[in-house]
Amino acid sequence: MRATLGILALTALGYAVGLAVYATDPTLLPYLVLYNRAVLSGYYYELVTGMFVTPSFIDFLLNAVSLYAIYIIFGSEAGNYEYAVFLASGVLGNVLTVLLYPPYTMSAGASGGIFGILAFYIARGMATTREISWVGLAFLAAVFLTSSILPNANYVAHLGGIIGGLLMGTLEPRRAAR
Repeated sequence: MRATLGILALTALGYAVGLAVYATDPTLLPYLVLYNRAVLSGYYYELVTGMFVTPSFIDFLLNAVSLYAIYIIFGSEAGNYEYAVFLASGVLGNVLTVLLYPPYTMSAGASGGIFGILAFYIARGMATTREISWVGLAFLAAVFLTSSILPNANYVAHLGGIIGGLLMGTLEPRRAAR
């Protein structure tokens, strides 16, 4: 299975888990989504589970459309490395969320990792061609600004994902050359 579609499947599974937990015992949700206070108390696994588990259909739908669009544009060119980009970028976004938002903040969804994948492909293209892609950077900025005006959007996680993706995309051509 192509990596982007695999990530889409994982986010669908996370949505199903989020729905099931919310329907059966919503008090368990803070143990699966990113809850800053819990992470600060040692529940570090939430830096990862918070990327997948969401009870919000809108969040899942926007993530699914975004992943499918990335798949159509880039076709999972990076292969399984895309999983590493998604996880590293998403975790970086969640760490920044814990550091910059108040302790009682809860956040859920894959958008930080998705921004990481998009930024990765844009940076990878620029690093490979050694040319700045103003169109790619403008597209990334437009998607970021558009998503940031949505209610309850975690723009810090988005920025963290972008930073992670840009770093990994810049370094990836060197990794592939080895």
